[in-house]
Parts: sequence; structure tokens; C-alpha cells
Amino acid sequence: MKNVLKTTAALAALSLALGGCMSTPNPSPRLLAAETTLQQAKADPATYESGRASLEKAEIALRDARESYMDGKEDRYVHSVRMGESYVALATAQGDQLEANRKITTLNSDRADIVTQARTRQVNVAEAATAAANAATATAEARATQSQILAADAVADTAIAQAARLAAETRAASLTKELASYEQTKSDLGTTLILRDLQFQSASATLGSGAQGRLAPLAAFLAKQPDTKIQISGHTDAEGSDAFNMDLSARRAQSVGAYLISTGVNAGRISSVGMGESAPTAANDTAAGRAINRRVEVTILN
Repeated sequence: MKNVLKTTAALAALSLALGGCMSTPNPSPRLLAAETTLQQAKADPATYESGRASLEKAEIALRDARESYMDGKEDRYVHSVRMGESYVALATAQGDQLEANRKITTLNSDRADIVTQARTRQVNVAEAATAAANAATATAEARATQSQILAADAVADTAIAQAARLAAETRAASLTKELASYEQTKSDLGTTLILRDLQFQSASATLGSGAQGRLAPLAAFLAKQPDTKIQISGHTDAEGSDAFNMDLSARRAQSVGAYLISTGVNAGRISSVGMGESAPTAANDTAAGRAINRRVEVTILN
């Protein structure tokens, strides 16, 4: 915590010093927070070991974000800071995965030791039974040892269950962190990413210039999860006819799917559907409400 405070204070002091020397924009809290998170990630051994490439990309992106912010290039700044945040989140998830894998390895090793001990006891039981087949004492000891074997097997099964649970938790945590730049909701189908700021040309299904950068974290996640399937749904506001909105939303969902396929995602993993104006999340009688309703949702299926 002290290191975090020192890093944040240093960044704030640097921003104030630059502000006193020349006429520059006020410091960007989001950029400062992203740079602080990057430093924390670099200081974590596991994250630095497994996510060094992502951290280097994050550093380049945030450096470009700072330059763009100082030059007043808003679009480039927003794109660069998002990329920096995504790369930091990816590096952190890679570090968590490394730690989880190490824990799983330890659990598997412990299980192997338990099974070996159980087999050793079983051999001892067999030898004791053979040496004293007619002795009641030997029979009792054999039964007691057999109970120990069953108990050892139960411990081994528990270790396996813990390893499976840890693997599931690690995947869920990886999903949450790698896709942290998206608004997320949970449902029985899985985790849904809500992309309200995905840009299309007006009344068109053609992706805007910033769309590829916005979809990059999702494409990277799917590349590392080759068995994961997704469902893409397009939504519109209530402007225009029902038929037009249904068709437009379907084509926009298909455009997102086509882009992901172009990055190497197998088409069989993707389904898309147009919802038109049928599932609003805000009132359509204001511009703000209509903007909220115009969105694409990507559900990472369970």
C-alpha cells in the first residue's frame, strides 16, 4: 500500500510540476490511474514474469496516451488509454493464471504423495495378511489399514475437487480481468459484455474506425480460449420502423462476428441475432435513453 501511495503521489507531483512550467491540460485522472496500475503490475513478480510482453505494450500505449492528451488529440488519447488498460489487465490475468497453475501443480503433487502412501499401505496389508492369514489380530489390523486406505483415497479425491474448483475460479477471474474494459452482467447463459460505444456508420452496419481497437481485448481473450463460444446480439433505439431496426441490428451483430472471424476465431464458435428495439434498457423518449439502447452485447456462454 505504501508503494501505491508513493507512486500515486509521484505521478500527481509530476503532473503539478508540468502544469506550473507551461500551459498544459489538467492531469487526466484516468491516465494517472492507468499508469499507477501499470507500475503495480510491473512490481508483482508473477505478473512481470508471465505478462512482460503485455506490460511493455501497455507502457507504449500509455506513453502514447499521455502525448496525445498533452497535444489535445482526444480520440487518439481515448483509444491509447483503453489499449493500455486492456494490456495491463491482460498481464495481471496472466500473472494470476501463473500463480493458479503453480497451486494446481502443488495440489497434484500432494495428491500423488497421498496415493503413493495409500498404495504402500495396501502392499503392507497384503504382506501382513499373507504372513498371518489365520490370525485374528492380523485380520483386524488388515481391516484397520484398509480403512486408512479409504480415508487416503477420500483425501485424494478432495484434492482433485479442489484443483478443479481452483481451475474454474481462475478462468472466471481471468475472464473478468482480461475483459475489464467492458461493462459486464451475469446471467444463466454466461457473462455478457455490453458495448454501448462500439461505433458504426450512421444507419449502417459498417464498423467505424475505432471499432477494431474496442474489440481487440475480446479477440485476444477468444484466441486464448479456443473452446469458448459466444452469442452476439444487436440492439437499436426506437427511431425508424420495426423491420428496419430488426434488420439493422442483425447486420451489426454479424459485422462484429465477421471482424472476430477475421482475427482467427472459428466461425462455428459464433452465433448472432438481431433484437431491434425489442429489449430497451432505457426510455426511448430522450436522446440519452436512445444512446443507451443502441448497443451490441456479446455473451460468453457457460
